[in-house]
Amino acid sequence: MKRLLAILILTTAAGVTLADQMTAMKSGCMGCHQPDRATVGPAMKDIAAKFKDNADLDALVAVVKAGKPASELTWGTTPMPPSPASEADVRTVIEWMLTH
Repeated sequence: MKRLLAILILTTAAGVTLADQMTAMKSGCMGCHQPDRATVGPAMKDIAAKFKDNADLDALVAVVKAGKPASELTWGTTPMPPSPASEADVRTVIEWMLTH
């Protein structure tokens, strides 16, 4: 019984992680941000490292929804366009990014 419960928990966790990564893909985040390497934008792991200890989810969601001009960027010089994704999807992606 314990083994079955452990398998169920691991399978569910893997499914949630995959679903959240799929949300990042469908929301357009991964067009500029890859999990482990910088491309057009910084790597998700680098963003997570910067914000993991003091993440204000509401502020991060607001930045993603509004975008950032080149003059306000921390990384690089390519402006971040406003995300057309729903606020709920943006929040899901940020939460996934901060925990992986």
